[in-house]
Amino acid sequence: MKLLSTLAISSYSISLSFLTIASPAHAVSESETNNSFATTKLLPSGVNSVDGQLENESVDFYTFSNFDAGNLFTVEVNSQSFDPLIGRLNDFGKIIEINDDQSDNNVLPILTGEIPASGNLNLALSGLRDINLTGNHFESGSYTLSLKTFVLPSSPNNTTLVNGGFETGNFTGWSTLGSTSIETATFGSDPTDATSQALLSTGGATFDDSITEKFLGLEAGSLNNLSKGQVTKGSTIQQIFTAKAGDILSLDYNFMSNEVLPPITFSDFSFVSISSSSDSSINSLLELADVSDATSTTSLTEFFEETGFQTFSFKLPTTGTYTLGIGIINVGDIAFDSGLLIDNVKVTSVPEPSFGLLKFSALVLLVFWKKFLDNLLH
Repeated sequence: MKLLSTLAISSYSISLSFLTIASPAHAVSESETNNSFATTKLLPSGVNSVDGQLENESVDFYTFSNFDAGNLFTVEVNSQSFDPLIGRLNDFGKIIEINDDQSDNNVLPILTGEIPASGNLNLALSGLRDINLTGNHFESGSYTLSLKTFVLPSSPNNTTLVNGGFETGNFTGWSTLGSTSIETATFGSDPTDATSQALLSTGGATFDDSITEKFLGLEAGSLNNLSKGQVTKGSTIQQIFTAKAGDILSLDYNFMSNEVLPPITFSDFSFVSISSSSDSSINSLLELADVSDATSTTSLTEFFEETGFQTFSFKLPTTGTYTLGIGIINVGDIAFDSGLLIDNVKVTSVPEPSFGLLKFSALVLLVFWKKFLDNLLH
């Protein structure tokens, strides 16, 4: 699946585009004395890339240090000679997470998350299926391990909702988190408005629910409360805009998935969040669609099933500033991807009665009242 603006796979090679990077670009070479957590290679401050050589039945351990706690990160591995696996460990050597394939169509691993309070990231590079990081593999070859960090994205305040059809060819006016791209009809699904549409995916550089909730300003646990299982990682976009009471917010969406129900019981889902900084009582989190809704098996996209484009609408109750979030998230696993196409996001104002119409209505009422009084007196 196309995860970002550029993606090319050839004998385990990949090219990816990422968010604005805060880390300086410094690289070092790996040494073969770092084959256990106790002998991990401690990388000096400012280093964010390692060129290494993995041997059979071996694991390479690294600690990237002195990053700003709370910033976000992505770690990826690039190799043209073997199928790598990457793991993240805490400061005591306990495995936090493992990644082997970043998406259904990409065997290269990727990790994402938040820099811990220590400012350090402990990583281990191994081979295919070595999920315990013990060297249980027969892979070997050269690789590049790259780390990139950035602050949690924030949204600009727009006077009106902008770029709702994504016809700029990018996410101008929006902030994004995770795996997002702009697609055309060549993706296999025609846009509902003009030539462009946004794609959000659960494959690639996606982020877990706690980071997603922080990005959207949701209460912790909100996505789990909405789902039919334990949510894992996903992608979101967000825009802040002003609108009037009674305006109609609407968007077109097409939910797609490689999860198959039944027998798979992990129901990935898409959602929309709407809140107002002008009225704290306006705070809605609603499901758009999940795997059970993707009943069309004739999808021409890179997914097995889809809902086809549907329309969501929401009447804004008060005049003020609103935050719109749109997202998709995995449930239960990260083994099978789902995607969400978004287009034609807009705010439609309900016409106010004109002065002429009000004057005419008052005149009709006056005539009616006069006739009523005349009939009453006679």
